[in-house]
Amino acid sequence: MIYLDNAATSWPKAPGVAEALTASVLSPVGNVGRSSHAPALAASEILYKCRTAVLQLVPSTALERVIFTRNATEALNLALFGSLQAGSTVLTTPMEHNAVSRPVNQLAQRSVRVEVCPCDDFGRIDTDVFRSELRRTRPSLAVFTAASNVTGAINPVESMVADCISLSVPFVIDAAQSIGELTHWQFPADGAGAVCFSLHKSLLGPTGVGAMVLYGGFRPRPLCYGGTGSLSDSVFQPDFLPDCYESGTPAIHAIAGCYPALAYCHAHEGELRTRRTTMSDLLYNGLLRFPELRLLSPATARLPVISVTTKQGTISALSNALYAAGIAVRTGFHCAPLAHQRLGSTNAGGAVRFSPGFRTTESEIIETLAVVEEALRG
Repeated sequence: MIYLDNAATSWPKAPGVAEALTASVLSPVGNVGRSSHAPALAASEILYKCRTAVLQLVPSTALERVIFTRNATEALNLALFGSLQAGSTVLTTPMEHNAVSRPVNQLAQRSVRVEVCPCDDFGRIDTDVFRSELRRTRPSLAVFTAASNVTGAINPVESMVADCISLSVPFVIDAAQSIGELTHWQFPADGAGAVCFSLHKSLLGPTGVGAMVLYGGFRPRPLCYGGTGSLSDSVFQPDFLPDCYESGTPAIHAIAGCYPALAYCHAHEGELRTRRTTMSDLLYNGLLRFPELRLLSPATARLPVISVTTKQGTISALSNALYAAGIAVRTGFHCAPLAHQRLGSTNAGGAVRFSPGFRTTESEIIETLAVVEEALRG
């Protein structure tokens, strides 16, 4: 099998992930914050180490501002439903994943006004246009993807956040696709917002863990209430971080697997990025030679994500050929129907998305291109 679906979830995982998962199951690991015995303390140590590792890649001001969730979708729901209400205005973009679009659509049915900032033909947001839309709409919150999960096009995140801060607009960034590729953003200390992501894509961790990293005074209302292991003599939810957002038993085994993944990504960040970019560029340049295809992704300023659609007919023949050859790609609408509407790929059935990983080889790219050629011209 040739695995080119790392934008959905990474494979293989980072070295040490399987061992950490196994050790956390075979060793006595208890419940975080519920007792003072050794297994419970071991669980607390796992959680602490993973929080610390997240801060190395997504800098914030304090450890307690790293909130663990089940995935990026849950983190985004928490940020959006916890901060918007009837009469609010939210500014978003046409390129959002359904993890943003569906909550926003639901909020619109609750009398939240939705404004959409235009993008270019690759899905990129222009800084001047974004600033103008902020001034025109005066939103209660702006939510946008750091990079499109369809085209890989990278947005000017730091500039967009700076504009939000200058106009006192809280920001929420969907970094599910970009975290591990684009990190170490530097945001002014007075900014209020959140960065939401999962740890199983470019961060090479197991599924089942996401995070919301808070900035400034951004404090959405909790959506889930229950036991936290703190203030257990009260029926009221704690109001301090991170406990107010982390009710119930955390996915401690998955979190245990995330720590070596985060440590590996931190230690090999440049090497991983170079490898994925090199393989992605090789594939991109190879796909350019097929006039039957329309590349939806830009040549530069993109993640290692390449989506193509057909100029005639649908993508079904190409996708079927890739699957038959044992090449794992993602086809269809990528949970981003509005993005495909903007890109004009809806009638073709969406797109075929290739996303090389850190273990993808040159020979695998060459073989993939040969299968594409056979499907188009055979």
